[in-house]
Amino acid sequence: MTILNCAYYYCYFDQFNQESSKNSIEGCKLGVIYILHIPSDVEKFLSKLGPRPYSYADLKKFTSDFSESNKVGFGAYGNVYKGQISEGVRVAVKVLVEKDVIEETFIAEVSTMGNASHRCLVKLYGYCFERDVKALVYEYMDNGSLDTILYKKDGDNIEWGKLYSIAVETAKGLTYLHDGWHEQIIHYDIKAANVLLDKDLFPKISDFGLAKLMKREVNDVILTRTRGTNGYNAPETWMPSSRVTSKCDVYSYGMMLFEILGKRSNGFGDNWFPQQVWNKFENEELDQLITDCDITEKDIENAKILAKVALLCAQYVPERRPSMNKVVMMLEKIIPVETPPYPFQFR
Repeated sequence: MTILNCAYYYCYFDQFNQESSKNSIEGCKLGVIYILHIPSDVEKFLSKLGPRPYSYADLKKFTSDFSESNKVGFGAYGNVYKGQISEGVRVAVKVLVEKDVIEETFIAEVSTMGNASHRCLVKLYGYCFERDVKALVYEYMDNGSLDTILYKKDGDNIEWGKLYSIAVETAKGLTYLHDGWHEQIIHYDIKAANVLLDKDLFPKISDFGLAKLMKREVNDVILTRTRGTNGYNAPETWMPSSRVTSKCDVYSYGMMLFEILGKRSNGFGDNWFPQQVWNKFENEELDQLITDCDITEKDIENAKILAKVALLCAQYVPERRPSMNKVVMMLEKIIPVETPPYPFQFR
């Protein structure tokens, strides 16, 4: 999706801009698309959302003038600084810097996080929308992202049972996005780096810069470009003008489950961990793989459940993937885990 100098192309609900329906693009069958002109339409759009507006001066005050000592991270679209908005309320200020996608990213994040509310989603306190600055103010997450736990030695200090709990709670957050709100939200970039952990290691989904709101009666959306991160993308997201559903998030979540199981990146080629998990499952050797992952006896049952759920989520054919609600029920042992078929495109 290309952002022009004076317009946003954005899917949103009917209730915003019923009076501006003259701006809608004819022929869109997947949702209502509006052109939001800067600044008036965008400001009107933002005024209907929950997060409060902040000025650039406010952000400088929160972050001690964006000091390097307060810089805690950076991503594809911006830098992140820690700060404080009031006594005892710490925040993370994400300043968007990628000019080619800055407006689209900003609108996607504010529109989704400004309306959705769930304990497994990072809270958006506010935003800054000025000519030269676009920024988002989130709650601060003390323990950073899940990938830093999985890929570094820090992971050795966390019980695998806690990682299983992180997997379950993240699934609940995705269930809310897909089914728990009056609009469906497809995240498009579920990965360990976008699951943040608070001081108690409770997980919250973050980074909605690629997200899309969909009307509840709409089943799919046509992608005009690839979205997400290599290694996590569902196969259908790579296909030109492909129709994509929330099942693409299920696939990405499955890839993350493999990483939780192995406490490692999934790798590539002959070392691709999902293929290794399937090989062990097919040969009834999952117990051996789990032992090789340094998972203790008390966690073996849960690890086997997680491995099989990961194989179900990673199915090449979207229709074979379970819903996130079903994933939660399998992980919580409310329903039995189905036997996964061969998940990948080629043997």
